[in-house]
Amino acid sequence: MNLGQGLKEIPMFYLESPTNISFIPTVEVMKLSYQGRQLNRIVGGFTFIPTTAGLSPIFTDQVYWDIRINGKQATLEKKSFDKAVTYSDKQELQYQGNKIVERKIFDKTNAPLTYRYEYIGDLLKEEQLYKDNQFLSKRTFYYNSAGNLDSLLVSHGIYTHRSVEIFSDYDQKPNKIKGLMVLEELLPRALSKNNYLKKSIISITESGERVLREERTWAAQLFK
Repeated sequence: MNLGQGLKEIPMFYLESPTNISFIPTVEVMKLSYQGRQLNRIVGGFTFIPTTAGLSPIFTDQVYWDIRINGKQATLEKKSFDKAVTYSDKQELQYQGNKIVERKIFDKTNAPLTYRYEYIGDLLKEEQLYKDNQFLSKRTFYYNSAGNLDSLLVSHGIYTHRSVEIFSDYDQKPNKIKGLMVLEELLPRALSKNNYLKKSIISITESGERVLREERTWAAQLFK
């Protein structure tokens, strides 16, 4: 498990919103700090604010994650610098060698979610999601000859529709967060050698019809 390797900052455009919708950034970077050579805190995270349209996600430096590492387990607890705000969010990561094999996500309002990861060599091949031991969904990852993520297929336990996320227009610059899977918001970008500049999401109906649901691009100059 790559816990930062001395990385000090991660620009927020590397992140995936936990709700898969656009978010409001109040700061531009996530900051990593270390105790000795081990990552012990990540400053910057998602929270929700009330708006006329309901709760909207924001990314703020008022949120941070405390990290404790004990043998083959890392525990992350979400906290706030605002003493009036508390979170019950906690994650437990189990790893073998340098690979995360299980992630459990806890909060007080829902049953824990469990993600299980399978690899082929150094490449993440499959992520399975469970709730109360009930299978919910699976993501299968496919790579091109350059070692970059080409696409991922999302299938569900109780629904027949599927979706495909396609990653393209890769640059030739090293991906600064490659292998950094300590937070789920860093996936899937952390899986590639270089930086993708385009992401397309296609829905596949039960009849096989394909519909472009979303497309997003990033400027090449962002990835210095």
